[in-house]
Amino acid sequence: MRSILIQANAKINLELEILGKRADGYHEIKSIIQSIDLSDFLLFEKAKRDCLTGAVICSDKENIILKAKQILEKTLNKKLPCQIHLQKSIPIAAGLGGGSADAAAVLFGLNLLYNLDLSKKELATIGARVGADLPFFFYGGACKIKGMGEKITPLKKKVSKFLLLFRPHKRLETKRIYELYDSTGRNFFALAKDICPDIKKLEKYLKNFPIKEFGLSGTGPTIFCGVNSYELAQEIIEGYQNFNGDIFICHPQKQALRVIEKK
Repeated sequence: MRSILIQANAKINLELEILGKRADGYHEIKSIIQSIDLSDFLLFEKAKRDCLTGAVICSDKENIILKAKQILEKTLNKKLPCQIHLQKSIPIAAGLGGGSADAAAVLFGLNLLYNLDLSKKELATIGARVGADLPFFFYGGACKIKGMGEKITPLKKKVSKFLLLFRPHKRLETKRIYELYDSTGRNFFALAKDICPDIKKLEKYLKNFPIKEFGLSGTGPTIFCGVNSYELAQEIIEGYQNFNGDIFICHPQKQALRVIEKK
């Protein structure tokens, strides 16, 4: 195999609860996470030297894709030279796990490209060293998450056919939101409404409709709601004028990472 194309799906947190802060500064959480079909695509090609192209929006030192590759190589004590091209659609700093999905796709893709024969559990263990959100993406679908994100229990959960995502044009950095939580004790939804007034307006508007699932995904600012008909989804979107952000109609997915093409 010379190349592989991976689809990396975003996630939403159907539920999220902070259980406490650990002595090391990290937080224990309990969450239910669902994969959705808002996706990034990563093409991996064997090469003589590493190269990352496409939607690269930060320095190499801060790039979670390169961090994942370096940790995998260090774990295996083996170089895995390749060219990675990233086509990005998942908004950044939106509570949708885009960066974590991309990093997980690196471990998943290189495992296949170089025939490393790492199991799902082994990939999740390595992924946890990259970021707390990564282990989920090796399971996908609907999962219960505990600990710092490393304790995964797949669920058989019925979710609405359509999931509407409203993502305001306001970035909420995860680290900053956790700091505010620690200092105020207020939940992420309350904090997000203070920082981004559009969320408060949207919450009031959505109460006019027979929606199912509703909430803030992760640390926000993306708000989601579930409906079972496309007509209702369109009605909700068309009735909400002058929204300063992006709106997506998504479907729940059974996978977080999927092979699209191998050559």
